[in-house]
Amino acid sequence: MQFKIHNTIKNNLFSASMLIISLAFYLFFAFFDGAVICVDSPGYIEMNISREPFYPLFLAFFRLLFGGASSDFYLFAAIVAQSILAAASAWSLAAFLHREFRLNKPLSLLILFIPMAVSLLCRFAALRGSMYSNSIMTEGIAISCYLLFFRYLFEYTLRQTKRSFFACGFLTFLLISTRKQMVISLFMLVICIFIVYFKKKNYLGAIVVSMLCSFFILLCNAGLDLGYNYILRGEAVTHSSDTRFITTMAFYTAERDDYQYIEDENIENLFLEIYDICDENNYLKSSAESGWLNRVSHFGDFYDCIQIDTMWPHISAYAKEHYGDDIVDINVNTDLIMNTINSSVIPHNIGKIAATFLDNFLSGLITTVAQRNALLIWYSFFIYMLYILLLFYHMRRKQSRSLFLFSMLTLFSIILNVGLVSLVIFCQTRYTIYNMALFYISLLLMLYEPAGKLLKGRQHAV
Repeated sequence: MQFKIHNTIKNNLFSASMLIISLAFYLFFAFFDGAVICVDSPGYIEMNISREPFYPLFLAFFRLLFGGASSDFYLFAAIVAQSILAAASAWSLAAFLHREFRLNKPLSLLILFIPMAVSLLCRFAALRGSMYSNSIMTEGIAISCYLLFFRYLFEYTLRQTKRSFFACGFLTFLLISTRKQMVISLFMLVICIFIVYFKKKNYLGAIVVSMLCSFFILLCNAGLDLGYNYILRGEAVTHSSDTRFITTMAFYTAERDDYQYIEDENIENLFLEIYDICDENNYLKSSAESGWLNRVSHFGDFYDCIQIDTMWPHISAYAKEHYGDDIVDINVNTDLIMNTINSSVIPHNIGKIAATFLDNFLSGLITTVAQRNALLIWYSFFIYMLYILLLFYHMRRKQSRSLFLFSMLTLFSIILNVGLVSLVIFCQTRYTIYNMALFYISLLLMLYEPAGKLLKGRQHAV
């Protein structure tokens, strides 16, 4: 009995020390760098209608507490909160894995350091000049929330506790309300619901629970979106411009003759106006040089030129000219215009869109684990091969079932995230970093046991 109490105290002290280390790391950079304003930051600060509601509300909460828009202190307070969230998520995952897999302390600390290492890569190796946790952008909370979500998702799949299930549902709601990309969390939750209920051979239960859970989460997301815009703008509308990413892909892969598929003459002329500017400046797929790396680089280099510099200003100006100055009317009609272009043009370019998707998908797999350059492309290939080989190794071992599950969920998460991003936008690290820490944590855990055996075998041989 005394031994158990002593052991519990030791584990609690170790867990507390990990939390202190994590807090010290993230808060140091919060105070060292301060709040970093990025290109997208004004849209969140100004509560732009094109942004999902939660992050602007998050910033508004600190603005309300700390002195209004005239003071920048509220932004510093926000990044302190973001840093605490980042520290808590890294600690929570490491502490849970420490207990679940009964890891030794050095290995648990190494797992804790992996999210920190990813943050350092963003700040120094990627030359961003800041970590996401102290940047005024959705990644400031979404990366941490996704790591926390994954921790509870794993617990739910293993233990089927109500606490972990409701935590997953709540975090999914927050994530989707923060970034549309984070709908992957709902897909992951549905996958795990099926895993849990299929283990019980309750196939009907899997369908019913996943449908009810999805419906309730999406209903809450819609309710927050409508309520937020009603209070802020006086109209119960959802945020706008979700389809602009798809429209950018439509323009990138289109041919000039595709205008004939658009039935509305005014939108047809608008399409030609945007297309001709993009074509003259070599923004479109037809201007990309041959070779995978050239194609991917071309798409990434000119994506914003199509969307931000050309397409969005022209469509907004058209909507303003035809529908007046009301911000809600402008955004509702820009969405209708883009939907018209999408439905008219995309069906005739499915082949080119699929080819671009495959290029992007490969690029996204690389940027999930490294950077996209000549050397790291090969590193990425070999690290994925090692990951898959280790998956097969642990799949055959009964004592590795939990580890195999954790690693497979990580792989599912990577595939879903990269697949979704690849459909609509280029795969820069900002969109694929959500799974980087999870990948290397899984790899480390899968390597630990066979590497230990290999080292012991060599020692015996000597």
